[in-house]
Formats: sequence, C-alpha cells, structure tokens
Amino acid sequence: MAEVNPFYLGVFVLYLLIILAIGAWGYVRTEDVDDFWVYGKKLGPWLATWSYVANFVSAVSVIGFVGAVYGGGYSILTGIILGLMLGVSGLYFVVHKVRELNHITFPDIIAELTGYEAARPIAGTVLFANAWVYLIMQLVGAGLLVTVVTGVPYEYMIWVIGGVFILYTVLGGLVSVAWTDLIQGTLMVAMVLLALVVMTFDLGGIATINQEFAAIEPSHVRPLGGGTYTVIGVLGSLVAFFGTIFTSQATVVRINATKDIRTAKLHLAAAGVILSVFYVALILLGGATTVALESAGLGVDNVDRAFPVLITEYVPTEVGVVIILAILSGILSTTDTRLHAVGVTAARDVYDYFADDPSDRQLLKVSRASTIFFGLAATAIAVDPPGTIIELYEWRAILLTSAFLVPVYVALYARGIPGKAVLLSIVSGTALGVGWDFLGGPVGIPATFMGVGAAIVTLGIGYALWKGEAEPTVAVGG
Repeated sequence: MAEVNPFYLGVFVLYLLIILAIGAWGYVRTEDVDDFWVYGKKLGPWLATWSYVANFVSAVSVIGFVGAVYGGGYSILTGIILGLMLGVSGLYFVVHKVRELNHITFPDIIAELTGYEAARPIAGTVLFANAWVYLIMQLVGAGLLVTVVTGVPYEYMIWVIGGVFILYTVLGGLVSVAWTDLIQGTLMVAMVLLALVVMTFDLGGIATINQEFAAIEPSHVRPLGGGTYTVIGVLGSLVAFFGTIFTSQATVVRINATKDIRTAKLHLAAAGVILSVFYVALILLGGATTVALESAGLGVDNVDRAFPVLITEYVPTEVGVVIILAILSGILSTTDTRLHAVGVTAARDVYDYFADDPSDRQLLKVSRASTIFFGLAATAIAVDPPGTIIELYEWRAILLTSAFLVPVYVALYARGIPGKAVLLSIVSGTALGVGWDFLGGPVGIPATFMGVGAAIVTLGIGYALWKGEAEPTVAVGG
C-alpha cells in the first residue's frame, strides 16, 4: 500500500464537495422530468458549448490518449482523433435534421423514422451496453489517477468516486450535469494548456521534445506508428470514431436540450474549435510525458499509468495539483453525462414502452433509480476492469457505429426506407460488428467494416423486400 499523500487527498476531497454542492443546487432547480432529462429544452449557447466539450473529453482523452502516445507515439492522431474531429464537423451539417424532430432521445428518433415503437427498447439495449462500457472506462481512469496520487488503495477509492458520480447526477439530472460541465470543461482545457506550457519550458521547447521523442523510438513520430496502425486499420478506425459522434445518446440529448436550432449548430461549431486545440495540446503533452519519464528512468509497464506517474514522481507538487484538477474535470464531466444518459434511456426508451401510460413522476423516479443501479453495477465491474481504457473505448465505437450510423442517417434523409429494413439493419450491423471484434478481426478486416457492411447489405435487402408496404406510424412524445 502506497503512503497516503494528505495534500493531494485534500484537494480531491475539496473538489468532490464542490461538485456535490452544485448537484444539490441542481436538485432544487429540477422541477419535472423534462428538467431532469433535457434541461427543459432551455440550454443556451455558452452552457451547451462547454457542456459538450466537457462531455466529449474523458478518462480516455486525458489518461488513455496520453498513455497511447507513451506506448505508440503520435499515430493516435491518425487512428482515433482525426475520426472524432471529422465526426464533430460532419454532425454540424445534419444537426438541424435531428433538432427539427424535437424529440428527447436517439431511440425516439429511430421510432419515428421506422414507425415502430419497438425500436425504442431495441435501440435502448445497444445504448445501455455503450453507456455501461463508457462508465467503466471513466471509473477506471479516475480510480487509477486518484489511487496513484493520493495513496488510497484503488479498490476503496473506486467506490468513493462512483458514489459521488451517482449522487450528484441523481440529484439534478441535466441541470446538475450541465453546470458542473461548464466549470469542469473550462478548468480542464485551461489546465491542460497550462501543463503543456510548464512541460515545454522544463524540457526545452516543443522542437526539443519532438526530437527526443523520436530518438526514443523513430516510429513515434510516423503517422501510422511502428505497425500500430495499417492503412485499412486507420480507415476502419475513422469510420468507427466518426460514427460514434452521430450515434451517441448523450450527444442527441444535448442537441435536443438546446433552446433552438441556431443554438444547436452554434454549440457544435464552437465546441469543434475548442476540442481541436485541446487535442493537439494533449497529444503534445503525451510526447512530453514520454520524454520526461524516460529521461528520469520512470518507465511504466501499464501505459494508463504514465500520466499519473508523471504527476507524482516528476512534476512539482503545485504543478501536479493543476494536472489533477484537469484530469478529474475530464473524467467527472463525462461520467456524469453517461450516468444521466443511462437514466434517460431506462425511463424514456424502455420503461415508458412497457409501462401503461406512466406519469412524469413515475418516469422521474425510474430515471433516478436506474442511474443508481447501473452506476453501482459499473463501479463493481471497474474494480477489476476487463481491458485497458483504449481497448474499451474502441469496442464501444465499433458497437455504436455498426448499429446506428448507416440505417438511422439514411432513413433520416431518405424517408421512404421501410421501417422493418431499418430495424433489420440495426440488428445485423450490431451482431456482425461486435461478433467480428470478439473474434479478433479475422483476415485483417476491421470489425467496423464488417458491421457497417452488414448494415448496408441488410438495409438494401430490406428495402427490396418491403418497399411499398404500408408502414405503421407512432406518436412519439417530444
């Protein structure tokens, strides 16, 4: 057991208390289920922008991406980040179509496009799997960080972190989440930029860092790394991570929480600029972390521990506090978003489908109860996680993109697609994409290609079989 660092532990406890106070304030401001789910559809551009930025940047970004640079170099820019930024750019051009439908969740949209209410629990099941994996990733990242810097054992700290996440999300729903995201997003971007400045001065400048980074391993500065990615692998990754932007429940909920279409478009454009700058700074910080640890003889076996070790063993305490706040901000802001999405999905897309005309009060209770249940379940799994942060991140990207990207957005623009064809495409894309990934991507074909390919083929077959048939209509509440 590591020695407890009272200074870092005190900073961490103070941070959690501030977040809980905002959650309590959000509870007072949450009057009905619409407030809990979508902020009463009153999110303005400033709050929406920073909430989206904070939701976007997670344990994957701050710990996982720095660890990926430590292990494989700058190729993560090509393999993952380019796809994410293309996704944000692409979503800007279709966001008006999503906002015009004026629904709450992604399954709501699918139900209207297909004409089948059953689409809500079908899509909701996929979204549950995605959100649960994402929760596990965030908790693992938070637990690793706080354990290393405070000295408190991981198996204890993970439950403290999970409990705080659950509590303040349950209290105020999107009201709590949006306002904590505003604080955390601003803090996160500012602190990462400041940390990069400090490390740049310490190591002699960006050019020097890159030269020493390449000297450690020449492939670190190659676009595809040293075999980390192949061309077909990069293409598959671009599709996968592009698709996650279009198919995230949290993203759709935020779009539909904005007060109008103009705000929805503006917040995506502004967030895209902020995120682009942030990720460039973060990847450079990953290079600086690698150089600093190697020069100090502080190499690590688990790449997810590279950044926490930098904080505790290399940088001065006052700089370490700055970095801790940045990482905690990224992790907390994304975890509360996924917890909130789980509650919305459980109540809106599953319970509301099977229940007999539930009241708003019942739906609010189910949202809160499911947030607690799934949050505790994710925390329990995070005690002994099934893979590294990046491995989990890649899996959920395959899941979402294979399931939804093709059928939903084709149906959104070509409204004559039979609903049964869309549902068949969702099911087949999910099954083949996830199944192919489980088999390890045989014959070198990325799982995303197989999932998206299956979705395209079955959508075409379904269109040929059911074209011209009368479709049912559903009245999905807004």
